[in-house]
Amino acid sequence: MRRWLLALSFVWLLTAWGTERPLWISRAETITPLELQAHLEFIASDELEGRDTPSRGLEIAGLYIVSHLKRWGVQPGGENGTYFQTLRFRTDSVTPSETRIRIGARVFEWGVDFVARPVALNATAPLVYVGNGWSNPEQGIDPYAGLDVQGKVLVVQAGYPKPVLEMGLEVAAKAGWRSPEQNATEKGALAILRIDPSDMERLERLARLWSNRRTVQGLEQPSSVPVIVASRTLLEAIFAGESVTAAELIRRAENNEPAPSFALNTNKQIAITISTQTRTESARNVIGIIEGSDPVLKREYVSIGAHLDHVGVARGRDGTVRIYNGADDNGSGSVALLEIAEAFATGPRPKRSILLLWYAGEEKGLLGSRLFVQQPTVPLENIIVNINLDMVGRSRQPGDTDPRNRWLSAPNEVYVIGPRIASPDIGAVLERVNEQYLRMRFNPMYDSITHPEQLFFRSDQLSFVQKGIPAVFFFTGLHADYHQPTDTVEKIDFEKMAQVARTVFGLAWELAEAPERPARVDVERLLNRIR
Repeated sequence: MRRWLLALSFVWLLTAWGTERPLWISRAETITPLELQAHLEFIASDELEGRDTPSRGLEIAGLYIVSHLKRWGVQPGGENGTYFQTLRFRTDSVTPSETRIRIGARVFEWGVDFVARPVALNATAPLVYVGNGWSNPEQGIDPYAGLDVQGKVLVVQAGYPKPVLEMGLEVAAKAGWRSPEQNATEKGALAILRIDPSDMERLERLARLWSNRRTVQGLEQPSSVPVIVASRTLLEAIFAGESVTAAELIRRAENNEPAPSFALNTNKQIAITISTQTRTESARNVIGIIEGSDPVLKREYVSIGAHLDHVGVARGRDGTVRIYNGADDNGSGSVALLEIAEAFATGPRPKRSILLLWYAGEEKGLLGSRLFVQQPTVPLENIIVNINLDMVGRSRQPGDTDPRNRWLSAPNEVYVIGPRIASPDIGAVLERVNEQYLRMRFNPMYDSITHPEQLFFRSDQLSFVQKGIPAVFFFTGLHADYHQPTDTVEKIDFEKMAQVARTVFGLAWELAEAPERPARVDVERLLNRIR
């Protein structure tokens, strides 16, 4: 028996020696579960307080990344010779004591009778009810038809048209649907007063959530139209003497059945005063560059990115603080990228350069990646691909019967999103890399524009695809701890993370060495498919 095993081992060695092993595999194997864990235990620690955007914790996380990039000799790729690109926020806050609504002689208080987003307003105006406020001119859907809403307050019922619910907001917008906020801005309305039965029952909590509003300077325009959620008491005062009662409109809102539009009595006026204060804050993307070895091709970049931020902390009325550590979302992708950076920086260089991106503000609407593609620190046309790592740290465990974990991937499995939608060339390279090395199972379930979760539109690679840059997104699945304080380090599968990171390293290496660039995305064709 022992002789047979020795003979078999000898045959295996001869076979292995006769097979050419790609150069990048030895570098990929420097990415280890232990180092991933060491990084993540800091990035997802309580001390970083959930890495909200902006926050002290997110800033510390960025400095931690930069300290390692400097040690490995990674060049700064941000603004003005630094490793950073700054998102500047304008934060508007409501002044409750100076914010009120008046109807006739009755005065209504902010946080008690209504809540308003912090958009300054001091006006008196008539009111118009416009159903759910959504329109689609291409389909002849227009609740504003025949109504003059300029200079008036729109009363809008909460809820979405059925097609918008089915398509999702991103796709619906591309299909011609326009939101109440868009319509109010374009038609010159002063404010939106919303009938929302669920929010009526939680005005106190909503007041805490709506007391501040942040917008990114140079990326977003501050809203010019305030949105107000009314209490039942305020609605009863507004619709007193009207053809439809407040109770009927609340019932319709509960059932998503808008009533026909109508103008309220012309002698009825609502006086709204929303007082605000403004301050500025900032958060930063982290950007590094590992220069390629080819004197010509080094001007092109393989970009690899992960969002560094999460959702911060929540404070209860009793003073308790819950920290959302975001170990998987997206501490996992951030530290996987850090290990990939070390593997590239401390070994042989491929022909093209590697562009490393840790984004801020993904949880607030892909803010960091959107800022980068609008104000790139390297020529955007020289970025040949974007690889995105977002939530790559979890595996479905044996015996787990929680239905919220049913779509977690298996220990040797990862969801790959992008090749079928927009980037078949990347898909072909990835399959070759996988066959040469770890042979992970690539699950294409989410690689579809029609999947209900719409994950292709929910992470940072989308910002690059919208500029025609082919992209691929690695993801290990949604779970019960998604956006919960329970997304913590002890639930991470570091062996799995290492497999994903090594595979991404191989993909990036092969793309950086390839004689040809992957085909660019035909954005217009993709949009037509979405429509």
